[in-house]
Amino acid sequence: MPVVDLNVDRNLLCANFDGYKLSFDAIAVLRQNLHLQREPLKLEPHARHQYSLLHTELFARHNALFSDPWARHNSYYMNSEHQLVMCSYDEQRGQAREQRVVYEMRQQLADHGDGFAHVAGDYNYTLRFISEKYCVMCDGMLSYTLLDTGDRAGRADNWQLITRTPIINTLTDPDGQRGFQLYDARLDIVQERKQISLACGHVARRQRNESIDIHVMEVTWSRWTLAVNGGQWSYDICQQLQTTGSIYYCAFEPRAQSLILCSNRELQAAAPNVLNGPAYTWTQSDGNLTLCFPLQQHVARQDVHIHCTGNQLRVEFQAQTLLDATLYRNLDHELTTWTLATVEAAQQLHLTLFKQQAEHWPRLLQLGNADEEPDADADPDADADADAEPERLPIPNLEDPVEECDFPLGATNADVKMVRFNLPTKSITHTIFLGLTPPIFVSNLRAGFPAAFVTRQDIDGAVWLQQFQPSRPDEWSVRHEGQLPAFGYVQASKQERKFIDCCPHLDYAVICESYRHVFIYKPRNDSANGLRNRYGPQVVIGKQHLVTLDDDVGEVLGLTTAPNVITILAEHAVFYLQV
Repeated sequence: MPVVDLNVDRNLLCANFDGYKLSFDAIAVLRQNLHLQREPLKLEPHARHQYSLLHTELFARHNALFSDPWARHNSYYMNSEHQLVMCSYDEQRGQAREQRVVYEMRQQLADHGDGFAHVAGDYNYTLRFISEKYCVMCDGMLSYTLLDTGDRAGRADNWQLITRTPIINTLTDPDGQRGFQLYDARLDIVQERKQISLACGHVARRQRNESIDIHVMEVTWSRWTLAVNGGQWSYDICQQLQTTGSIYYCAFEPRAQSLILCSNRELQAAAPNVLNGPAYTWTQSDGNLTLCFPLQQHVARQDVHIHCTGNQLRVEFQAQTLLDATLYRNLDHELTTWTLATVEAAQQLHLTLFKQQAEHWPRLLQLGNADEEPDADADPDADADADAEPERLPIPNLEDPVEECDFPLGATNADVKMVRFNLPTKSITHTIFLGLTPPIFVSNLRAGFPAAFVTRQDIDGAVWLQQFQPSRPDEWSVRHEGQLPAFGYVQASKQERKFIDCCPHLDYAVICESYRHVFIYKPRNDSANGLRNRYGPQVVIGKQHLVTLDDDVGEVLGLTTAPNVITILAEHAVFYLQV
């Protein structure tokens, strides 16, 4: 597997940078108060069921303010009335425009019944702009929504619904997965058809044994594809990945043939039968077995082929093998029957098998089968590896800080890796080793490009962008895009930091705490009044600004950056910092 190195461009380094100096120059702050009944929507983790570190990170890192890469001075948030509100800054006049609602989710949620209403434990809304006229929204529950935004640079008040799709097939999902966060979305033209690639995350709970539960982050990779005649959008799930660690970066490469992820744990591809829930479910009595396979619509009997001999079973649908395994005991294959049935508008294959001896099977398949599906009353992890690495223990109180004792021995020293998972080969093709330090932050610098990530390079912050060549899809690397002098050292000293971002042109970087304090760093400052080292070049000193917000605005919920302005969303107000 190729290892990609982070090669620093020395032309971007500032060797004579001598730190930041606190500046007392005034920073103009514009404030817009929010309506008391329409404050930003903020959902908290469920106190009893969402106690893991993954849940805490997912909710705590959520940025409730979404930036538009095609119109950087426009930002959006969802209020408590499930209305999408636009905050806009007029750069020419230097004033904030009046906020306005561009889309309402209330009626759409009501039309889908109680199952599409927010309940305790649901995730927050997430939004991604994929072109000048398309926007993808994840409702934090079960569905994606594709919206036609019109001309966002103008005055497009009424966004139009294009399609709404469940993220997973709820008819075949046995765990009833609920709660998703959209990591990335990308629009590409593939074979003259529009294709929207989507990646979302869900924290799932898995039982390792009777006394220990583990939590894993499942990343679902799916696609919308527009029909050739420009009609309906079709939706399908491509792959599901999972890791027991944190996700620090998740973005598609151009053309979305690969997904780039950064985590402090190994990334694994889920088996095909886990993709939309299990590929089958089964029940038993003392004399027979019943297997149910979810199928596509409009299935003919000649599309199904069953091969059963002794304890060998193979089920084929068209050119796809649904099950090919060795059963726990022998069958009376002459009595095998199957039917096609429609259950809740979904077609299923019902296969009935008769046991050669009437007895209760503790499992369906013999041990060692990759497709094994354990029975509900059996221990699913009875044969698990006893030497498996211990998992993080539950955090008893989300308000207490995470300490070293909350991790198993050695877990805090896990190496952070960034990997490229290629869909055609269904494997990891490239790896970047980042050591023990995850990326400092992630930022969208250019519209239509993958997000950039910032790593600590000595005391600086190095900005990296994916580099992809369509003519050579097997090659992949990252390019050193810019440098934030001394920012790696600076951000490490801010223990209360919540949001970190930078200007798209790297003119400044900003660190925002949960309450009141905002630190702005401008590395591209004039020379320090001609100050020089005794035998060296002229010294460059950057500016540091400290902005203190009003104490009556509550917690900071979101932050976006644009040239010359920083937009901050708090519980009771929106601030525009003119930088």
